[in-house]
Amino acid sequence: MREMMNETKLRQRWCKGVALEPPIATKDQDLDLDPGNQGYVSEVGPLPKDDDLDPIPRPLTIHSLEPKLLRRIFSFLAVQHYDYLNHRTHTLYHALYPLTLVCKSWNNVASPLLWQERTFHGWRAGDELATFIQQTENADFSSTHEYGEFVKRIEIIDSHDVVDKQNGQFVINWITPDVILALSEHCSKRLRDLTLVFATGRQFSNENEEGLIPWNAFADSCRRLFMVTLTNYICPILPVGDGHPLHQFATHTNPLTELVFKRCKNIPDETFQQLARTCGKALTKLVLLDSDACLGATEMIEFARECPNLRHLNVSWIESVAPKINDEVVLELTANCLRLEYVSLLDADSISDVSFQTLSRLRYLRNLILPRAGSEKSGMAYRQESLIALAKSCKRLEQLQLVAPGATTSRFFEALLFCPNLQVLVIGELCKALLIDQRFKTLGLAKYVDPETSDAYKLVWHKKT
Repeated sequence: MREMMNETKLRQRWCKGVALEPPIATKDQDLDLDPGNQGYVSEVGPLPKDDDLDPIPRPLTIHSLEPKLLRRIFSFLAVQHYDYLNHRTHTLYHALYPLTLVCKSWNNVASPLLWQERTFHGWRAGDELATFIQQTENADFSSTHEYGEFVKRIEIIDSHDVVDKQNGQFVINWITPDVILALSEHCSKRLRDLTLVFATGRQFSNENEEGLIPWNAFADSCRRLFMVTLTNYICPILPVGDGHPLHQFATHTNPLTELVFKRCKNIPDETFQQLARTCGKALTKLVLLDSDACLGATEMIEFARECPNLRHLNVSWIESVAPKINDEVVLELTANCLRLEYVSLLDADSISDVSFQTLSRLRYLRNLILPRAGSEKSGMAYRQESLIALAKSCKRLEQLQLVAPGATTSRFFEALLFCPNLQVLVIGELCKALLIDQRFKTLGLAKYVDPETSDAYKLVWHKKT
């Protein structure tokens, strides 16, 4: 029995690919299929002995590496790029192109990493963008992959350097309706993040059909789109409805997690409200910088009511427009968006102590920037109790910037000891009497106070100092 088991093992090892050539039975040698017979001859000839088997395994080649291991190796060629526009860090794999030419298995791993983020800016952006669109179309089936399926993030920055000397307007626009339509057709499978920075001059924003950005195509095809950033976009002045492309996008898009509009003009207030309703609980980051008169308190209240999971809020208006943030907006934010971590209202000056005292509800707050609200000029100074409640309740504070004429004693600064993670502290319009407060001197903050005027002082403190 033992001999039969050994014979079976040897037969299995030989059949699995061991490079042996056993002699085949000749014509004169009868095949005996009885294993018990001593003259037994196998169908494939005499079985090899253990000593005849080669113990050396086959050598590993570049084709033998698992995709998980290859991705780990390729990660050492990645470059970390900090995006100052959106305050995010991106991982770029631009150095992987030579690795796609090594072999098919390396190409299958390197191509998705290489194509997942594409950025176009500078003088060569036009040619690079045209080549990119041609490769994603793959009309002649010459490419190994459908590269558009790998794209997860696209950033296009229009040229701001070439000027038409006759009319003084920017004439280079990489972001055209044809480009947007092509991206929506060929890069829709995995596209998650879209960043478009338009030129500050002439854009295709008239009422002609060929001049409208096909936002509705993006909304219909890119069902994995979660982050949208538009800068310097001039929305066409059209009746809000089915004929307004951006309003169609706001109605039919996938619920966004991040929405960033910077220096955008003519966006209808109905579109802002529709975006709030469409994004809903998915929206965690809302940035509306240098907004025009179309963005008002009503739209901000709609965002506060419809988007309770907001974490990041940054809102400001252009200089010619009075800021629209008031007590009603802040009360809605503190009542509904309790998980806010970053609040920056750069030019809001109509926030009184009635709403300011409710900021203590935001237990997850890390950054609070209110450089104008609460000043003596606005006539809405904060009470000492409200400031102390903020410091004691928001223990995760890392950055605090306020105008607090009411902080005339050291009690508020002693309450800041409840915030161990505080990194930056900027308090404006301090009274001179604070400098002679002995407890304030004990805290060691007096040396960071600089006079703004003859009567007011400003405290600027960084933890590194």
